[in-house]
Amino acid sequence: MRLGTMLCGAVGLLGLGCYNYLPLRRSTLTPSTYLAVTLTESGSEELASYLGPNAHVVRGRCLAVTDRGLAVSVESVESHRGDIAHWTGETVVVPAEFVRALEQRQVSRSKVVLLAGAAVAGFVVAYQAFGPASSGGFSGGGGAGPSPR
Repeated sequence: MRLGTMLCGAVGLLGLGCYNYLPLRRSTLTPSTYLAVTLTESGSEELASYLGPNAHVVRGRCLAVTDRGLAVSVESVESHRGDIAHWTGETVVVPAEFVRALEQRQVSRSKVVLLAGAAVAGFVVAYQAFGPASSGGFSGGGGAGPSPR
């Protein structure tokens, strides 16, 4: 029972990574959409005081599209080298002229199916190896001990 609970927890955590980023038009953007904003070179330089040096991709939830730009509740910022800085939802406004690409995060059905299949296969193998039907008990090699006197 404990193994099943641990397996379900692991599958839940791994399920968080089952996403794809798909291109998004600014006109179809709605608040609360989880997105990745790829910055231009000038945007990276201009927003360095807010996002840190060499910021390349800003990931988070869209709060609003305003005349000043795109308001994002930032969850992480990826640098040009691939380093990821995790944030706690601070709001940053990214002006439209600093946006090179805009992508929306969507659940990848194929990754979810693949993960679920691997989890089920792992559970079956673990159950056969450690479950009640397994024959891998300890064998003591002796019968009953000496009789009491």
